[in-house]
Amino acid sequence: MEINSKNILEELQGNWNCTEINDSSKQESINYSFSLLISENLISCNGDKNEYWPSICNFESVGSLKDGYFYREDGSFLQIKSLIDNKLQIELSFKNENGDINPVLFQFKKELEETIY
Repeated sequence: MEINSKNILEELQGNWNCTEINDSSKQESINYSFSLLISENLISCNGDKNEYWPSICNFESVGSLKDGYFYREDGSFLQIKSLIDNKLQIELSFKNENGDINPVLFQFKKELEETIY
């Protein structure tokens, strides 16, 4: 895991636009347009509905925050693979309709807040 911050949770907070989805269980490419708004313990998904992210859910850290593992209230696990500057890589592991664990890799880019003068 690559992280340029001592406080992962603080760095995660904000609006993240999905730029790429890699689901090894799917043959075709996946084209969803969505963003995640992450706060201290909530994730809300805005944009296209998809099977990976509910519209809103709670999450909490598992183990040490520096390890980058989180549990989502629907039973899924998130692992922060990389968090550098305004780029985030998350591996989401969830049970698919067959009951198998399906890891999916997401790339996000942080939407930077504009300063108004």
